[in-house]
Amino acid sequence: MRYAFHLTINKGMEDQYDRRHADVWNDMKDMLKTSGVRNYSIFRDGIHIFGYWECDDLNSTLAHIRSSEANVRWQKYMSDVIATPPAERTSEGMKEVFRLD
Repeated sequence: MRYAFHLTINKGMEDQYDRRHADVWNDMKDMLKTSGVRNYSIFRDGIHIFGYWECDDLNSTLAHIRSSEANVRWQKYMSDVIATPPAERTSEGMKEVFRLD
């Protein structure tokens, strides 16, 4: 399963967003791996964030992420940077409209 998301960060917080993602906590990375996330990338275009990852079972992976203590702490840590409300940060994701294999 392929998953993509879009977030918006607060204007002026671009460098802070980049800095925080240069040093993602080990327990956050471990949680993502144990939830089934693989091939994860995040891209930033100004204040727009686009993320992509793959997993085997989207519902199970999202449930694991949403219930994780590491994710709760990370979302709180990023709250001054990310404009998108926390409840929308782990939504069902973007609709895939084209794929070239």
